[in-house]
Amino acid sequence: MGPVFIGECLYIETRLAKNCIFAQILYKMKKFLSILCVISLLAVWGCDNSKQVGLRKGKAKALETQKDSMAYAIGQDIGEAYKRQGVEINAEALVNGLISSRSEGEALLSEESKTALISAMMQEVRQKQMAQQQQTNSNSSAAVQVGKEAPDFTLDTPEGEAIALSDLRGNYVLIDFWASWCRPCRMENPNVVRVYNKYHDKGFEILGVSLDRTKTAWLQAIEKDGLTWKHVSDLKFWNSAAAQLYGVRGIPYTVLVDPKGNIIAQNLRGASLEAKLAELLGNS
Repeated sequence: MGPVFIGECLYIETRLAKNCIFAQILYKMKKFLSILCVISLLAVWGCDNSKQVGLRKGKAKALETQKDSMAYAIGQDIGEAYKRQGVEINAEALVNGLISSRSEGEALLSEESKTALISAMMQEVRQKQMAQQQQTNSNSSAAVQVGKEAPDFTLDTPEGEAIALSDLRGNYVLIDFWASWCRPCRMENPNVVRVYNKYHDKGFEILGVSLDRTKTAWLQAIEKDGLTWKHVSDLKFWNSAAAQLYGVRGIPYTVLVDPKGNIIAQNLRGASLEAKLAELLGNS
């Protein structure tokens, strides 16, 4: 029963005399019919609304499927890129580049989705790095011990001059593994500067080995922190030849070598470094 039928009935009511039996019946049915009309309209609206909701849900589900497919495709691309670049990979730059390379990627993937991809990728990279470091450590830990000769290595300075650790024989040498992106390293640098200035004239040298990836960041950190000692790097991040040789698991990390080239202490910094140098070179 629809609105048209109800309207016709109400029209008949006004045309008939009040004592007409049809009018009396219709009068009693008026409220009932009106309620039915409202119910009918609500049913129609509800049906249409359900269809709209269904369509919206269907579109949303299709969009999510499309997003999942996009994320999976980019994940595959990341995997291939990782095989080529290894632990030197720049996750954020790679993900953004892969997304931009796909015309629909920018429109489909939100910043939250991009961040999730980068986070997942960096977790994978860190796991690979740890596995590589553990392998390196198992090979090098026996060689890097107090009392043994420090393994020699040669790396380039920012000016392109090759310096070997053995070139510094005759001095107490602190091999300082660090990087511009390492906040604990940067926080420790003022302490290292202070002890260097205090003991340099007494035969104390520092060989800074950076695990940076870019020369610009490396040089900016050297200048900003006032690091006036010798610096070398191959700009290979955790793949640094010296870092792998010494089994470096984290930075800052230091190795103190005596004038004969033997290791006399490891991982000294702050007060412990100053106390050791005072013991070796005097406190005056």
